[in-house]
Amino acid sequence: MLHSLGRGRVLSLAGAVLMTVSCDKAPASQAAGTSPGGDSEPNVVARVDGREITLGEVDARALKTNMAVFQQLYDARRQAVEELLAEALLDREATKRGITREELESQEIRAKVPEVTAKDVEDFYNQNRARIPAEQTLELLSGQIRDYLTAQNQVRARESFLSSLRAKAEIDVSLDPPRVPITVAEGERVKGPAGAPVTIVEYSDFQ
Repeated sequence: MLHSLGRGRVLSLAGAVLMTVSCDKAPASQAAGTSPGGDSEPNVVARVDGREITLGEVDARALKTNMAVFQQLYDARRQAVEELLAEALLDREATKRGITREELESQEIRAKVPEVTAKDVEDFYNQNRARIPAEQTLELLSGQIRDYLTAQNQVRARESFLSSLRAKAEIDVSLDPPRVPITVAEGERVKGPAGAPVTIVEYSDFQ
């Protein structure tokens, strides 16, 4: 089963339904012999008779069987990037206003968190009643529900304010996600140019 992808190409094979998306080439960080995620300096991790083995080579080999580990590392790095970006945006805005970050967050986030009402608590309880044990009454859970809804409102208020700061800033994130190069064997059912930047391998059962 083939699909047109414009500049991409599709390789169709029989089997269970599974789709894997990758680039034809490893990211620049891996090609340069660095760890996935954007380290700029190549790292030599082993040598044999003068032949250097770089971290990029090791990662490329490990990616073939440990993709989940690299995805977890990327997710952790991406989360850290987002946290550092948020701190930088808040610090810049606080400096612009001549106040501390704590004062800024108090004015623009905490002060704008809507109060959770008794109706909010009751509505949440009723909407989730099917998942709550019968012995857990509204009276017993009201405090926990109120705390949860308050925390959710705080998160939304913070995200809203950060979005407004992002809109006024120039942000460039160059952290590379892990990619596994795909080798297409000769004679496979392929549609699209051989030099396409993206290859989609589709496994499908025609029955």
